[in-house]
Amino acid sequence: MNILKKEIWKDIPGYEGRYQASTEGRIRSLDRQVLGKCHYTGKPFYRTVKGRILRPGRFCKTGHLSVVLGHGTAGKPVHQLVILTFVGPPPEGMEVLHRNGDPTDNRLKNLHYGTRSENILDVYRQGGKWRKLSIDDVQSIRFGFYCGIKEVELAAMYDVTPSIISAIKTGRNFAWLK
Repeated sequence: MNILKKEIWKDIPGYEGRYQASTEGRIRSLDRQVLGKCHYTGKPFYRTVKGRILRPGRFCKTGHLSVVLGHGTAGKPVHQLVILTFVGPPPEGMEVLHRNGDPTDNRLKNLHYGTRSENILDVYRQGGKWRKLSIDDVQSIRFGFYCGIKEVELAAMYDVTPSIISAIKTGRNFAWLK
């Protein structure tokens, strides 16, 4: 039995009548009237600009996608726009998480709100890195302490600052990892 998925489009809050998000993680602009000026007479006129599905770009090093909603504005993360449109604003202290760990999969069924700690733990459970260091890296750094390797040397080995190594040593970072 072949079940067809129906893509649902809704206006993005704050961009009603201009931009919409879909349950399949896509963003589109809507047909709109734009004010222009005639080259010869200088008289104003309106022209119709056809709406289109926006092509997202990379938002950051982590691979999240973003789209620009209007000229001269910064890119908005697609996953945040999709969940805001269909679920609403995040509860206090919550952020958007991807269930399958793929930051480019912005389908509504793959997104949910969770805490920063849940987000970090999800990344590690899926074998990824949060920032630069993986769980294996942190355990190797701790073993390096045990072997007497200096913090500066460990920082150079893992391409992080000595303050990160110090924070791991004192338990300020990765304290949850025993």
